[in-house]
Amino acid sequence: MVTKKASFEENMKRLEEIVEQMESGNLPLEDTVKLYKEGMALSAKCGADLKKVEQDVKKVTETAQGDVKLELFPEADE
Repeated sequence: MVTKKASFEENMKRLEEIVEQMESGNLPLEDTVKLYKEGMALSAKCGADLKKVEQDVKKVTETAQGDVKLELFPEADE
């Protein structure tokens, strides 16, 4: 189940477990649907977490004069 307190790594691990269970083909349809819904929620949460980190990450670049400055990574659609 998706929880706000779970870390990104915990959510990814759970998502991997869900994929393995669903790929096994040994689940009743009702259980498969429940896992699918949980997996989609986890996927959305992990995606949002990655987007937030991407926005927060800065890179250090050196200017032609040898100064170091921080820059935000460009948005993906730029």
